Amino acid sequence: MSRVKILVLGPSKSGKSTIANILGDLQEGLGSTYRPTIGCRVVDFERDPPQSVSQFGKIHIELWDVSGDLKYEKCWAPIQQDVQGIMFCYDPSNPNSEEDLK
Repeated sequence: MSRVKILVLGPSKSGKSTIANILGDLQEGLGSTYRPTIGCRVVDFERDPPQSVSQFGKIHIELWDVSGDLKYEKCWAPIQQDVQGIMFCYDPSNPNSEEDLK
C-alpha cells in the first residue's frame, strides 16, 4: 500500500479542517461551530487509485491539518518531513487572507 502525506496549510479560519474532514469522510458539509486546530491533527483514510495506476493497490492518505496560528510556528519544520504535497487554503471573503497565506 502506498502512503501519501499532504499538508493542509493556510491562515486561521480559512476552512482547512472542514476541507480535511470532508475529504476524509468525517463530515458532509460546512460545520456551524468554529474550533481552531491546536498545533496539527492528522486525518487518515484510504482510497482506491485511478485505474491507470491500480497495480499499486489502495492508497493510504494522511491529511495533516496544520494550525494557521503563528504560536505553533515552531512545530512547522518537523511537520514538513516526508511530505509529498501541500494544499493551500484561504478565505476569499477575508481581505487579509490571501496576504496571510503568503
